[in-house]
Amino acid sequence: MKKNKIIVDNNSFSIESLLKSSFKILLDNIVVCIANTIIAIISSILLAITLIGILFIPAVWGGYVNSIIKMTLGQKIEIGKFFSSGFNRWSTLLFANIIYIIGVFLGLICLIIPGIYLMIRWFFITQIIMYEKLNSSEAFTKSGEIISDKFWEVATIFVICAIIETIGGIFGILVLVTIPYISIVTAKYYLNNLK
Repeated sequence: MKKNKIIVDNNSFSIESLLKSSFKILLDNIVVCIANTIIAIISSILLAITLIGILFIPAVWGGYVNSIIKMTLGQKIEIGKFFSSGFNRWSTLLFANIIYIIGVFLGLICLIIPGIYLMIRWFFITQIIMYEKLNSSEAFTKSGEIISDKFWEVATIFVICAIIETIGGIFGILVLVTIPYISIVTAKYYLNNLK
């Protein structure tokens, strides 16, 4: 599979430039971003009604993340056309999400710091599964490799994304903008740091 890596001069990288360029991508694609976010949220709510439905939520968000990666690479994205890519990777996404939730939960129980560390170490699991088509264990390993020499940089981006996500959650309707924005930030950073 041919990779369309975004080439960035690492000497010129800054978190500020990442946030600004991600905001530009959001503005350039605002209609499709908001529409796809609404579709993903409503689909997740409907799936959460049943226990079996909950198992398919990772596929919805995996497809959503894949559409954001494509958008970040400059590809045209259509409204509602992200489901199939997520469902094609459903079992891998489900298994990875189960491991992620259990690992982070246990880490948070153990004095909180290990849980936060795992959230940062596993920050790119979904992007790796969707873009590189790796299995769950390979995705966990690869995410750890990406952050190995950039832990504090990734931690800073993680905290910024968490703050933006919290603001969106507090004001409700803002999630339609904050969810795609932090997804773009994460996708752009991931693509810039592929090894």
